[in-house]
Amino acid sequence: MDPTIVLNNGAKMPRLALGTWKSPPEATKQAVVTAVKAGYRFIDCANDYDNEHVIGEALKQLFAEGVVTRDELFIQAKLWNSNHRPEHVRPDIEATLKDLQLDYIDSFVIHWPQAVPSTGKNPTLRPNGCHPDHQSKNTMFPLDDEGYYCADLESHYVETWHAMEDLVDQGLTKSIGLSNFNRRQVEEVMQCAKKHYPAVLQNESHPYLHEKDLRDYCRENKIVFQAYSALGSADRPWRKAGSITSGLPTTGHEVLSHPEIVRIAKKYEKTAANVVLRWHLQMDGALVCKSVTPSRIQENFKVWDFSLSNDDMEAIDKLNVGWRHLLWAETSMHPDYPFKDYLPWDYKLQKPGVGSTAGAK
Repeated sequence: MDPTIVLNNGAKMPRLALGTWKSPPEATKQAVVTAVKAGYRFIDCANDYDNEHVIGEALKQLFAEGVVTRDELFIQAKLWNSNHRPEHVRPDIEATLKDLQLDYIDSFVIHWPQAVPSTGKNPTLRPNGCHPDHQSKNTMFPLDDEGYYCADLESHYVETWHAMEDLVDQGLTKSIGLSNFNRRQVEEVMQCAKKHYPAVLQNESHPYLHEKDLRDYCRENKIVFQAYSALGSADRPWRKAGSITSGLPTTGHEVLSHPEIVRIAKKYEKTAANVVLRWHLQMDGALVCKSVTPSRIQENFKVWDFSLSNDDMEAIDKLNVGWRHLLWAETSMHPDYPFKDYLPWDYKLQKPGVGSTAGAK
């Protein structure tokens, strides 16, 4: 299997990326260095993860040591929800480029379709804080006077997309894409794009959430489906509390401890993570896999020397129960919120609590 996949702009993107969501800044720099030395050539970033500045330090070190050159790496970042207004899009990517110490990135995606949390009044950037606070503090997670997320109800992602297209023409990013968009929303962007179409769609996917229809739609429209939480995110901040999805998955097992996954891993003398990552690759997509533990980072890359049989792929196919862990229901007051079908019929909007956002401290 080719470890890269061709995007709709002709560029080659590595199928397997090191993810940096939930990675504390003090551990992220070493994780990036370890990953690149282990063979990873794709680093997935986001300004609300509060660690792009140390990723920039890691990249600078790797370039200085001659481990890789800039054109050998694929760097992806994301436009934050509070910066959806067209005039706020360029300040967002410029702050990311400054933190990463780069002149351009290879992919820039709209992180979520809904402009929440957001006031729409001005750009909010990482140095101002990546945690919920009153809107007067100008953090990336602004709250109203009652403690709910602020919502920019006059912003729509199609207008944002047109500003994203300009970034390609300006040479700040090679390609643009989407994240956490549902199929209808992806279709709308495809229909309204003027110059550049989405190159990637990064959405949650793992053996409990295959997203087959969405993957097929992407394949037909030359969009690469890129899975995040590829291993099921057993370390999700809201696993114990803070979300309507807190607790174990509906199967009763975290993905990597499911008996079928464990059985298949023993068969191939591989780790459970290797099996799940290989499953993603054989689904003909791309994926983001996060770890800050050097041994796991290295082990997770050992997916190119074996293949899952058709029987094993079918066994994993039966685990598709539609369990989605990242709903972020606290932002669902916006009409562009993508996962309304997953919310309980009697759900009432909640205030962000401990563990309810990746940026909560």
